[in-house]
Amino acid sequence: MDVILTFLIVISERMRAMPRTSFRLSSLLCMAGVLLSGSAAQMPVRVYTVPVAPWTFPGAPERGVAAEYLRYFFDTAGVPVTLGTLPYLRVISGLRDGSNAAAILIPDAERDGFALQLCQVTTIRSGVLYKKSRFRELNLDQLGGLTVGMQRGTHALDKLNSISGLHPYLIDSIDQGLKMLQRDRLDATFLSNPGSDSLVRAAGLKSADYGWLEVEVKAVVIYISRKGALGQDQAALQRLRSVCSGSGRAVMARLMQQYR
Repeated sequence: MDVILTFLIVISERMRAMPRTSFRLSSLLCMAGVLLSGSAAQMPVRVYTVPVAPWTFPGAPERGVAAEYLRYFFDTAGVPVTLGTLPYLRVISGLRDGSNAAAILIPDAERDGFALQLCQVTTIRSGVLYKKSRFRELNLDQLGGLTVGMQRGTHALDKLNSISGLHPYLIDSIDQGLKMLQRDRLDATFLSNPGSDSLVRAAGLKSADYGWLEVEVKAVVIYISRKGALGQDQAALQRLRSVCSGSGRAVMARLMQQYR
C-alpha cells in the first residue's frame, strides 16, 4: 500500500509539471514502468511446503526440515520469501503453473519438464511400515500379494512397481496410511526416514510393535518453477546455488539430525 501511494503522489506531481503534449503521456508511462518494476522486484516469492513432519509440522508451519531450511536458504541469498503450506499434490501443481516458486522434492523426469533442479540438498530413505504381529521380519520378496499404502503422487517407492502381485493402495497422506495399517486395512504403508519415529509417535502407535523395511534411497532436491519470476532471475538463482553448495550443507545436516 505504501509503494502504491508513493507511486500515485510522484505521478501526480510529474503531471502538474509537464506540458500537455504527447511527450507527457510517454514520460508518464516510462515512469510508471520504472516504479512498478522496482516495487515488483522487492515482492517476496511464495514458496509452499507439505505439512508433514518432520519436513513441516502441521500447526507450526515455521518448524521442520523443509520450512527451516528454506527460510535460511532464501534469507541468506537475499531473496524475500513468504512460506506457506499446501497438500502434496497442490505443491506440485503450483510448481507447474508458477504459483509456487520452489519446493523440496524427490526428482523425476516429469517434474523436470516444468521445474528446474537447482541443487541437491539431502537424501531420503524410503520404506514401508508393518506390524510385527503379522510379519516377524518383512522383506521385499514377501511384498508380492500384499496391499501397501503408497502416497498419491510420490516417487519415493517407484522400486515397488516392479514387484509382481503387489497391490498399491493410494493414500492421500502418511497419517491416513498409518491409521489404515493400525486397523489392519493395509499390510504395510509408506513411511520415510527421517521422520519415521516422530510420525509413529504422533499417531499414537507403539514403535516396538512395528517394523520398518527400507526400500530405496532417493535424492532430495530444490525445484524452482520455470514459470515463476524467480525461475527467470539468473542472478538470484546463482546466489541460491551458492548457499546450497556452501553454508546450506551444514544447516541441512543439523536439521536432519535434529528432526530424525
